[in-house]
Amino acid sequence: MAVAVSAVALMLAATTAQAAPVVRVKDIAYVQGVRDNQLLGVGLVTGLAGQGDSSNSDVLRTTLSNLYSRFGISAAPEDISSKNVAVVTVSAELPAFVQPGDRVDVTVSSLGDARGLVGGVLLQTPLTAANGQSYAVAQGNLLTAGGGGSGAGVRTVGTIPSGAIVERPVTAEYVTDGALSLVLRNADFVTANAMAEAIRTALPDVEARARDASIVDVQLAAGEDSDVVASIAALQQVTVIPDTAGRVVIDSRSGVVIVGDAVRIGRVAVSYRDAQVRVGATAGRSRRGAGPETNFVVDDTTSVQDFVGMLQQIGLEADAVIGIMRAIDRAGALFGTLVVI
Repeated sequence: MAVAVSAVALMLAATTAQAAPVVRVKDIAYVQGVRDNQLLGVGLVTGLAGQGDSSNSDVLRTTLSNLYSRFGISAAPEDISSKNVAVVTVSAELPAFVQPGDRVDVTVSSLGDARGLVGGVLLQTPLTAANGQSYAVAQGNLLTAGGGGSGAGVRTVGTIPSGAIVERPVTAEYVTDGALSLVLRNADFVTANAMAEAIRTALPDVEARARDASIVDVQLAAGEDSDVVASIAALQQVTVIPDTAGRVVIDSRSGVVIVGDAVRIGRVAVSYRDAQVRVGATAGRSRRGAGPETNFVVDDTTSVQDFVGMLQQIGLEADAVIGIMRAIDRAGALFGTLVVI
């Protein structure tokens, strides 16, 4: 990678506890039981102008025979031949609290050997959940990445925006005997404990206890279970200071480095070609330009921000920075978690 470190973008969290973000409970946690549901169906896409499944596909011919029979047309599978139709899967995400008549997006993908779904029309397809019950019906014109020409894109996968109509409501069970659970989107013991304390402080009549790193159990005040919506709304508006993750995330393609404010580098010396970087060496000594070798000294347990700043001065490329950070992590001198994607 020929990207210089000067092109590496540093997105750094706040460096003091006072600057840590104050967020609402609803921004870092959700009510257990309130979630999306996956739907799936198998259907037919027509009008593919010779781009559909092979005419000798037994699945296609059987499916078309069953379709014809629904409309009183008798046609044996072996008598059917068409290249304009494709057997497809149809999937969708059904949001919580959706109501009959609402519409959701659907994704359509080929099951057989169709060459493309461009210009196709999905016929009415029931969508069922994991419990085997049908919750929506999909139908409509497909939009595909391949477009109508020969350009790049996956031509055997398409979408239908608002292509499914919800037929039955989804009931969510999230309160039992006036109790509910809040689930952190990013499990952390410190944040879970802080959230429980914040709820108890803001709502004295509510009992809150962190069960583990991801779940906070809440017992609503007596009499509040009759107005569950108001109780949950009050819970979600409580503010809390979440703990900062001690991570360094590096995107090896773009060279972007995202650093948590709690990450530090311990005592270590790094040599790279004609440059040396020492962490925790003799206090305050810094020398450069004294010969073919350039030396940099940074304080013990320095921040990753300062360390990468030194590497910027040296002029190392992004792939060299990634290699150095990996080596420091393996040496046990990176006080945090290194993630390279």
